[in-house]
Amino acid sequence: MLTCQHAGFLCIIIFMNINEFEQRLYNLLLNHLNQQYDFKEYEILLDYENNSILNYVLSHAYFVSGDMKNAEKYRDKAKTLNNNFDFEDEYKDIFLYIYYLFSTITTQEVPFLDDEIERLITLDSTVEDYLRASELYRNSNYISNSIRLIKNAIDEFPDEISLKMDLASNLLYTRNIDKAWAYNEIRFDLYRNKLPQFINKKKFNLQNTSAKVYVYPVTKLGDTIFFSRFLFKLKQDYPNLKFFVTVDESLKELFRENGINTYNKVDKTMVDYQLSFEGLPYLYRENDTQILSKGYLKANKKKSELLKNKYFNTKKLKIGVVWNSSKSQDERNVQLKDFEELFSIQNIQFYSLQKEVSLYDKLFLSKFMIVNMSDKIIDFSDTAAIIDNLDMVIGCDTSVTNLSGAMGKETLLLLPNHADWRWGLFEQNSKWYNSVKLYRQKENQGYKEVVGRVKKYIKTKKACLDL
Repeated sequence: MLTCQHAGFLCIIIFMNINEFEQRLYNLLLNHLNQQYDFKEYEILLDYENNSILNYVLSHAYFVSGDMKNAEKYRDKAKTLNNNFDFEDEYKDIFLYIYYLFSTITTQEVPFLDDEIERLITLDSTVEDYLRASELYRNSNYISNSIRLIKNAIDEFPDEISLKMDLASNLLYTRNIDKAWAYNEIRFDLYRNKLPQFINKKKFNLQNTSAKVYVYPVTKLGDTIFFSRFLFKLKQDYPNLKFFVTVDESLKELFRENGINTYNKVDKTMVDYQLSFEGLPYLYRENDTQILSKGYLKANKKKSELLKNKYFNTKKLKIGVVWNSSKSQDERNVQLKDFEELFSIQNIQFYSLQKEVSLYDKLFLSKFMIVNMSDKIIDFSDTAAIIDNLDMVIGCDTSVTNLSGAMGKETLLLLPNHADWRWGLFEQNSKWYNSVKLYRQKENQGYKEVVGRVKKYIKTKKACLDL
């Protein structure tokens, strides 16, 4: 909404399109790096897109200019909009945020980036300096630069675990994935004994193929689904191994239906070894991208049939959509209104796969006759049964799209400019899920442009089906 002080800029804002916004933001950030602050331009752009990081950068401009009242105002606003970032009072990482904005609005070379890295990395650089510089490169999708930098840092600080963890994060984007898992193991070795799941048992290493092994998750639900492929592979290759698995309550039924018994709690008297889900790939670190990439999870057929008769008895193309991850402020999330032109395609029945749907989103779904399945979803077993009845799933990077890929269902995944390592940097097809196609933001044009490309694909696919 426009404030009174911006009334004179009304026409500019109304007619500003995404390309003009990006160009003006690009110029604004460039001026910021040159210590030239156009406060009026900042506020005009914030009226167009109330971005948390842009609020924080404006806060820094006021701070440098000595206006502490406005610096505090916009910093607090940034924190309110997004509590996933550490918007500190000292602005020590301000350049990280500026270059993050640059990386999301352009695929061109980020201005002054190497100069900023050179400013950070001096003869007396600390480990923290190297990590900040590496993150600047990585957030700008310059992975090779980040790897080279961190390798130099490891030469200087060979015993520093955090540098090896950072190298693992970078290597996961590359084809050198076996080394990535090796460094990743260093990371989990460091933190395992701090986890509530840890039971002080030796880490499993395939030397004893008739052992009792405790397997536990460390990170998110989507990660557990993703890494579980290696558990199924272990069961297939080593039938004498016995697994004691703990997972989130929402995954227990799905795992049980797929032959993995889960436990509420495991103590050290029950098992010989332990291993996290995230540690499983280290056992298969060579050629592991081919492991069960064609699908390894199945839905409960009885549950699927019951749903089919009630909700999916149509000859229309049936497509499920999911637009929100568990975090409300996340660059992966898509605004439901961005799907509007997709929902306008005739003779397609869309289904919402969101477990939680706001009142606003419910009204939007009803406007386009989208079937809201939220009250049919208790856990991932229910979600799997719904997906089993669909022709396709479209959505952001979340546990639901990981599940869809794990089931071998055709999935069109909408990704931000800088995506999670498992989706690579520029790939259009997932190397981890054969059925998943990747649609990335271009120069941060938002998801509306991405959905436009998805619409073209669906219309082509529908035309072929109609023949």
